[in-house]
Amino acid sequence: MPNPIQSFIRLILDNNILSMPMIEWWLLKYSDHYKSAYDFFYNQNLYEIEEGSVMRLNLFGKPTDQKKFLELYEALDKVSGYHRNEAYFEQEMVDYNKIKKSQSDLKKWVIKNEYLGADKYVCFFVDYLDYDKNNEEEHLSVFVLPFKELDIYIDRQYFKNTIEFLEIFNELFWSQEIYPESPILQSINLEMNTNRVIPNE
Repeated sequence: MPNPIQSFIRLILDNNILSMPMIEWWLLKYSDHYKSAYDFFYNQNLYEIEEGSVMRLNLFGKPTDQKKFLELYEALDKVSGYHRNEAYFEQEMVDYNKIKKSQSDLKKWVIKNEYLGADKYVCFFVDYLDYDKNNEEEHLSVFVLPFKELDIYIDRQYFKNTIEFLEIFNELFWSQEIYPESPILQSINLEMNTNRVIPNE
């Protein structure tokens, strides 16, 4: 089997902008390699402490090729996980366009999607679409620390519905606060009020 890192770099060099089918193909091709590499890496440097407990010592120094591969695979697998809801978001946008003039229905729509929009995907834009100083991001950018000099871009068309959904959700949930009793919003507001510095009079 070819070196998985070299295989991925070749994929980028040949295509410039990656498609999700390309990424899914690479993940599937090296899934067994990932499992064995993961087991080997995370079972290294195990140290038994009191009462039979086991801890793994952190490894220092330059990351090995194995560690680089694990970080690359996990970063791409995370993107793949986000992409799995693309069809769901497409249907949610159909529903949104039917109810967008009804505040009560919009609130129900936001409540229904609170976990995805305000939790699971809350950092989606920051992680993948916040890299251009002029806010002219075109495609998703995937940052992997051991490959920070490598530009990894994914065609945004594969996340068209995800992006459209999050733009609408963020406006309703964060900007308009259409669901002010949201536990997530209340927790954030409580923390902000607790940490607020009151100037001396």
